[in-house]
Amino acid sequence: MTTSYFSDLLVEFLHQQGIDKVAFNPGASFRGVHDSLVHADSAAVAPDIVMACHEEIAVALAHGYHKASGRHMGVFVHANVGLLHASMAIFNAWCDRVPLFVLGGNGPVDAGKRRPWIDWIHTSQNIESVIKDYVKWCDQPIGQRATVESLYRAFKLMNTPMQAPVFVALDFDVQEQPLEDGVRLLPASATEPTRLPALGGADLDHLTGRLLSARLPVLLVDFSGRDPRTVAPLVALADALGLAVVDRGNRMNFPATHPLNVSHTGGELLAKADFVLALEVQDLVGALGSFLTLTDQGRPANGAEIVTLGFNELLTSKWAADYQQFVPVSRAIAADTADSVAALLSVAEDPTGPFAGPAFTERREERVKALSALHTEARTGWAQQAEDAKGRERIHVSAAVDEIHRAVRDEEWILTNTGSLTIDGWVKKLWPLERPGSYLGLNGGGGLGYGLGASVGAALAHQGDGTLCVDLQADGDFLYTPSALWTLAAYDVPLLVVVMNNRLYLNSTQHAERIAGNRDRDTGRAHIATSFYDQPVDFVNLARSYGVHALERVERIEDAAQTVREAVAHIKEHGRPVLVEILME
Repeated sequence: MTTSYFSDLLVEFLHQQGIDKVAFNPGASFRGVHDSLVHADSAAVAPDIVMACHEEIAVALAHGYHKASGRHMGVFVHANVGLLHASMAIFNAWCDRVPLFVLGGNGPVDAGKRRPWIDWIHTSQNIESVIKDYVKWCDQPIGQRATVESLYRAFKLMNTPMQAPVFVALDFDVQEQPLEDGVRLLPASATEPTRLPALGGADLDHLTGRLLSARLPVLLVDFSGRDPRTVAPLVALADALGLAVVDRGNRMNFPATHPLNVSHTGGELLAKADFVLALEVQDLVGALGSFLTLTDQGRPANGAEIVTLGFNELLTSKWAADYQQFVPVSRAIAADTADSVAALLSVAEDPTGPFAGPAFTERREERVKALSALHTEARTGWAQQAEDAKGRERIHVSAAVDEIHRAVRDEEWILTNTGSLTIDGWVKKLWPLERPGSYLGLNGGGGLGYGLGASVGAALAHQGDGTLCVDLQADGDFLYTPSALWTLAAYDVPLLVVVMNNRLYLNSTQHAERIAGNRDRDTGRAHIATSFYDQPVDFVNLARSYGVHALERVERIEDAAQTVREAVAHIKEHGRPVLVEILME
């Protein structure tokens, strides 16, 4: 490729850093880069373009793509209006601690180079101020050398723990300038992230001592599974020490079917926990409160010691309180997760180490027996609840989740999205979430409009490898970004979209019922302005209008599994997306 313009060099940078796809809704403020991406001479190095119909979808595509593959999809957003559209999805990625490389166009900062009207309203001083409080780093460089430096700095910081989105504004005029003499790329290695050390020294000694002496030690996990390589060592560590595992489940951190996984059980046994190791846990109060009684300071009332390991405190926003309630823990350790787990496992499995004695072995075996019984009882009960729900007149979410799994259980499936807390909760109780990377978690920021775009991105990451990507799509979330169906169809993305349609914004309906009940008012009016009962959406025909194959709506639980099987067969035969709508209570 002959580099003639600065935008050509920017495309070379994307190639150098291994970015094979970029997503955007087209905008004139990055027309220089757009031209370089599609220029015939760029074919050997230019990433593939994934066009979206809205910036929120473009960012969600990259969000899901990274969660599914660990690779980056670049995102371009148009000037200030595009960045405003993208802001919600960037916030989701911030809360989800997903590193996104977002590049934004901006009109010419040099006012003498602006066209009338449009360049004035689409040019901003400090354009990054729109999102600066929920990105890790941002910049508005002016000039070619400054922009090159910003690109490298942004990429490096994005991938250094704690990972999070970054944003660099690209001046309209600078993009289109001929490349200046001496302006060139830095070595690819310049973006290598700064590494944290492994657990060691006094911290390792302290954890070893407490894990050895505790009567009921609990391993609390949340985000560690974003690196799938941590799953097997965590399982080995729990087995070696007989740890109770409570998985908050923002990723697939620990197999749901493992007998030491006692997530969502609570009860008397876990209430006796006297030591908790919290590994990459974001909402520590919520996590601890799921099995321990807490004081108003967020501390365990039974005096259990809490140690945190991870890097949450290395990145906090001054604007968003996603850092959650402050908890006065006994020790907070910032260290590399995978290396730290390996260090603990080395001590735990040492045949001459502190855990090899008969006293610890006996205590461990007693714990394992009690925890396994709790695990089996809970999963058996949840399965029975789902089975009983299949006798209801209208389809219950637990029954639907169970039947969908029956239809796909023999496939190499990945859950790209589970739609809502209600759906997600039943998935974790009923699906055998065992394979690293098989469950990608929710949206991070609680912002609707994530699910479909992120699922398309995740399925793009697996396009052609035979993986069945499944989006359990909440209807309310779907309606924020339905035009993601266009991208889904345009790029033949093999995604199974199952619309879990209760014709409600369920959370809002529940709040309306709660406040009406508290005020002794008619709870039967809670559906007003929280439901689609009076004007239901036909998701089947909506999908078909975008060119997505859609099967007839499922209204009986007896038809759910067979319809999903038909959808899977179509995807496998044609390599194209399919939508299934399930009407439920």
